[in-house]
This record gives sequence, structure tokens and C-alpha cells, in this order.
Amino acid sequence: MVERKEIEHLGDLVKVDLSEPEKYIKQVEQILNYFDNLDKVEFHSDDTLRTQITSDGLRDDVHEPYGDSLINHLKKDQNNFIRAPKMV
Repeated sequence: MVERKEIEHLGDLVKVDLSEPEKYIKQVEQILNYFDNLDKVEFHSDDTLRTQITSDGLRDDVHEPYGDSLINHLKKDQNNFIRAPKMV
């Protein structure tokens, strides 16, 4: 079982102030249980972990020049910075 002091210690390690560490105990226990389940999975062969493809199935790399400047088509913010999509 995960204890409050362990959650607080994790918060200190990642430099996050956790006001209510108790609400994370169940989530951390679920994560640990998931890793326990992964440890129980047995693989008898490395063949299941990798697949091999030949270069015949790949497309040829061909350089196709782009006529316009891509930087001119991007959304810009103040001070001419480029706005990237929001990460969720």
C-alpha cells in the first residue's frame, strides 16, 4: 500500500506542491498494480517483440522543393514569435 509520506516524497522529487496527497494514493496504487500485471506477462520468444520489413516495401526518398517560404504561412504572435499548437 502506498502511504501519504511516499506521495509527499514524490511531490518533492518532481518539485510539485501537493496540497492533498491523499487523493493521489489510489492513482499511484493503480499504476503500480498495472506494472505488476505487466511483470507477469511471459514472452517465450523475441520474435513477438520485433517485426522485420525489407527495404523493397519502402518508398524512395525524393527531394521536392517547396516554392514558398513556410515561415510566412505560420501563425505569428506578438514580437514575431511563432505560435505552436497547445499541448493538452
